[in-house]
Amino acid sequence: MKHSAKKKIEEEKRIARKKLTLKWSFVGGFVLLVQALTSGFAFYNANKLGMFPAWILAATAGILALFLVISALLLFAGKKENLAKNFRRFTGIVLAAVMTVTAVYVGNIFGTVDDTIENITAPTTQVTEEAEDVAAVMNVYVLSTSTATSLSDCKDLKFGVVGGNDGPASFAAVTKIKDELGPQISVSDYKNFSLMGIDFYHGDIQVAVLNETNIKLLKETSLFSNWTEYTKLIAEIKISTPELTAAEANNPYGNYDKPVEIKPATSSVENIEMDPFIIYISGSDTREEYFATERSDVNILMVVNPQTKQILLLNTPRDYFIPNPRSGSGTEDKLTHLGLYGVDCSITGLENLYDCDINYYIQINFTGVEKLVDDIGGVTIDNPCSFTSYNNPDYYYEEGVITLNGSEALAYARERYAFAEGDNMRGQNQMRLIKAMFNKVTSSPTLIINYKMILEDLDGYIVTNMEADEIDALVKMQLNDFSTWNIQSYAVTGWGGMDYTYSAPWEELYVTYPYYSTVVQGQDLIDRVLDGEILTDEDVV
Repeated sequence: MKHSAKKKIEEEKRIARKKLTLKWSFVGGFVLLVQALTSGFAFYNANKLGMFPAWILAATAGILALFLVISALLLFAGKKENLAKNFRRFTGIVLAAVMTVTAVYVGNIFGTVDDTIENITAPTTQVTEEAEDVAAVMNVYVLSTSTATSLSDCKDLKFGVVGGNDGPASFAAVTKIKDELGPQISVSDYKNFSLMGIDFYHGDIQVAVLNETNIKLLKETSLFSNWTEYTKLIAEIKISTPELTAAEANNPYGNYDKPVEIKPATSSVENIEMDPFIIYISGSDTREEYFATERSDVNILMVVNPQTKQILLLNTPRDYFIPNPRSGSGTEDKLTHLGLYGVDCSITGLENLYDCDINYYIQINFTGVEKLVDDIGGVTIDNPCSFTSYNNPDYYYEEGVITLNGSEALAYARERYAFAEGDNMRGQNQMRLIKAMFNKVTSSPTLIINYKMILEDLDGYIVTNMEADEIDALVKMQLNDFSTWNIQSYAVTGWGGMDYTYSAPWEELYVTYPYYSTVVQGQDLIDRVLDGEILTDEDVV
């Protein structure tokens, strides 16, 4: 009986151990499966991102597989149930948990980076038939103190419109306004939108009809810098192509320079890792997100030869007096104003100036620059001369090697009043800043850890027409060898004066007349980089 009871107890223990082993098999197997799935998730997103070279992906797969094997050995090694086995199981669970959390975190970073790159690359929008036929849009404003809230409230008020280059669009807008309110409305036409703005502020007219470009030019001046607070938009008048054509034939307000349609100006290269290309870097003096048409205060061509690892930064002053592609007569304008007609207008103007083809553009506003510098941990610049910022007197920049944070870098790039060379020195400092940022990003492998934060911070402050896979290819190329790039910079110059411009034909503005000898040298440097030459410091003097 004793022997039978003992045998029964042993059998019960054996069954209990078997049940425990089976239960652990489910628990351990589940833990291992979760680790395997999350590891696969991380690897899939890393591969989908398209930025990592094959050797990095292979190393990542090997590391993930190695930790999976280690977790399996810790979870299932050994037959005897003892303290050591329980400790190994506990260690295996901890390791699997750590790897699972890490894989999910890293995988989400890769996924977010991929999504953010899609956001900052310029989308291909579908144009509706209605939008496609809109040739011009005129905005109707009243003073913010006016009781009028819509066009129908303006029947007894006096309108003001701008003639000259805007004559046909103004006449088309007035025609549509009269169709709605009646032919009796009073309209005064002005050849100078600044004079119209003065009369509008003084109450001599109560309704101002202007396009968006006029508004942006008005807001540049101290007199109308408060336009947004002082006025309110009550209507937008969309003018179709047939309506604008009819207005051109019967326009009583004058049409001194018929506008030319600006077509898309860029064309991508076939292989961005092999073919030389040119990027137009446009900086906007705005702190708002999602700008489309703004003055371009930074105008730098980045000429890149990926095979020779040569980069040329070519700066053109914002006030450079060049033909505006929007003008049917080739009327000159300040380069900064070309951006008011869209980035393709700026690109076409620079292509004509330097006789080159620009492949891509990057638009970034000043808030984006500040955020980017902070996100990469600051930049180091070799400053050629000491100065104090005019707008930020607390910022003093010593001569020599200096390290700047985001706000310091922004003030550094914007300064021009501290220099006798004015805008020319500002352009050179902007190129020094770009070079410093590029060197920091390409020489710091650890920045990939902050890549998600950098892109998220830039979302809305930067836009490019580069495809997402082209950006991925460039990052992959750099991660593959961490090559050192030879970066040279050159700035074309000129002399200052006052002149009439296409954008403001009735008012003399400060402009920079080009020294065409420097433009010719800029053209030569572009060609040499595209042809595979390596530039030296002597070449860009």
